[in-house]
Amino acid sequence: MKFEDVKRAILAACDDLIAREIELSELDALVGDGDHGVTIRKGYRTVKNAIETEDPKTISEIFQSAGYALADTAGGAIGPILASMFIGFSTATAGKEELGVADLAQMFAGGLAGVQELGGAKPGDCTMVDSLYPFVESLKNAGTDNVKEALEAASQKALEGSDATKNMQARLGRARNLRERSIGFIDAGSRSMYYFLKAFSDNA
Repeated sequence: MKFEDVKRAILAACDDLIAREIELSELDALVGDGDHGVTIRKGYRTVKNAIETEDPKTISEIFQSAGYALADTAGGAIGPILASMFIGFSTATAGKEELGVADLAQMFAGGLAGVQELGGAKPGDCTMVDSLYPFVESLKNAGTDNVKEALEAASQKALEGSDATKNMQARLGRARNLRERSIGFIDAGSRSMYYFLKAFSDNA
């Protein structure tokens, strides 16, 4: 993936998530406060605006613009967490003009590290990590150098990870207060993360 490919993929992911505001809020309302879609819509609209107006010149700068935009505007706990993911992407892609499968694996691993460092979530805690972690692992172990094929396979793993949150007890966020009653519902954060990864992959 070159600069224009990354830019296209990020902007497409923003558009996809902005359009899913109602879906994500309805999902969040089952065990949370129902504002996840609103927060995601505000955050990714700001990301899109930042990328389009700041006119970044490198792959790393695209993610830096996104991270700073989210840190400044997205509400709730998820804003800073997503900001840390994009800053992780930016750090991992510094100096790179093109991203192959191994580069993408390193990039998304950097984003995962940022999410986990700030949010403290592990796989199995019923959070966005349950989508992002298997996506990263799939890229790390990809049996192909074809970016589209590797991202497609990783996206499927992210979907499976998100679906699996339905059988998990929430250990972080508002839903953790429900304890065992949180079981039976897909985590909204894992779903929005899956949608981000899927849209990015489809438009890479």
